[in-house]
This record gives sequence, structure tokens and C-alpha cells, in this order.
Amino acid sequence: MQTRPASNPIGRDVQNVVSEAQELLKTVKDEGATQIDAVRNKVQAHYDVAREKFGEIQNTVTEGAKVAATSTDAYVRSNPWRAVGIAAAAGALIGFLAARSR
Repeated sequence: MQTRPASNPIGRDVQNVVSEAQELLKTVKDEGATQIDAVRNKVQAHYDVAREKFGEIQNTVTEGAKVAATSTDAYVRSNPWRAVGIAAAAGALIGFLAARSR
């Protein structure tokens, strides 16, 4: 089964895991226990790499969210009335769009 190459490293790792799983299925059908163990080890290795990269991405996103929350909090504390005005305008816009869609 031909698939197009993934554009990012995590996509490639996931694609590798899927490819290795397909190879494992073929090996189970055609080969003995030694080949199964070899393919299983390759699948496990690709799975571990993909899992590690997902963990790294999760940490990066968490840190970015913390930075955004901290900077938003600082802005609201230094400009409370401007923040209230922005929130009121956003609420009015959402209310207008919600009423208009009915």
C-alpha cells in the first residue's frame, strides 16, 4: 500500500509505526517466530520514538500556554478597563452573530 510521505517528523514516525505493523502482519502470515520478534522490536522502537516526540510537543505547548496566560494576566492587570471594553465588544459580536444565525 503506497502512502505519501508525511511532512513532519512526528507524522513520519507514526507512518513508520503503521508500516512496521503492516510488515508484522505480513510476517505473521509468512514467517516464523524469529522474524515476528524482530519486526515486533522494530515496531516497539518506532512507537517509543513517536511517543517521546509527542511528549516533547506536549511540553512545548504547555509552556507556550503558560507564557500566554501570564502575559494576558499582566496585560489585564495593567489595563483593566481596556480589557473590559475588549471583552464587551467580543461578547457583543458573538451575540450579534448568534442572533443572526437563527
